[in-house]
Amino acid sequence: MLTEEKTTIEELGDKGHWLRKFRKAKNLNTLQLMVSNAIDRHHATPAIVAAIYLAECQREREMEQGRYLDR
Repeated sequence: MLTEEKTTIEELGDKGHWLRKFRKAKNLNTLQLMVSNAIDRHHATPAIVAAIYLAECQREREMEQGRYLDR
């Protein structure tokens, strides 16, 4: 993805960046695929992996609460 290539390491290490992406997922299967893909691409950078994990956890909580729209 060209957008992600232009995104800085600092932005990728921000949980908010990943949360905005993961909010596009409307079910857990889609979220898991998105997270897996992101981890595959950024596994070498611990700060980015941590941000991905935190965003995934928050999105899962939002889904459990029934929040599916971007906010």
